[in-house]
Amino acid sequence: MSSSRARTPTRRWLVAVLVAAVICYFSVFASPDVGVERLGPLSLFGRDKWFHAAGYAVLAVSIAAAVGVRNHLDGRSDRYGRAVLLAVVGAVGFGIAMEFAQLAVPLRHTSAMDVGADTVGAVIGAVGWWLVARRDEADLRS
Repeated sequence: MSSSRARTPTRRWLVAVLVAAVICYFSVFASPDVGVERLGPLSLFGRDKWFHAAGYAVLAVSIAAAVGVRNHLDGRSDRYGRAVLLAVVGAVGFGIAMEFAQLAVPLRHTSAMDVGADTVGAVIGAVGWWLVARRDEADLRS
């Protein structure tokens, strides 16, 4: 194994940690939006829910990419399913931890709707990664 290939999983995990750190900053340290307006289809959800979904989609993709490349280097045949599962569980677990961390921060509160938005985003991100990764591997084989 070449040294650059050996560093690939480490770099991908560093990206996942960086994404988690950015989410942590906005979840715990940045001031919350007050009176968040509703956006999106039918204006059903506030802007913060869209931000939650987008952030956790990116986190899930970064975790799946790190797990997927590690499994690929190990020669695992189940790399995609395992990567998707670990990405969703990891991202949602991190989201729940961030909600509990907000209990100790003034002007912040926990919300099941936030965890729901985190979960939807994580699933969309991980499944999207899975579809692209499978397609890319099929293209390499043909």
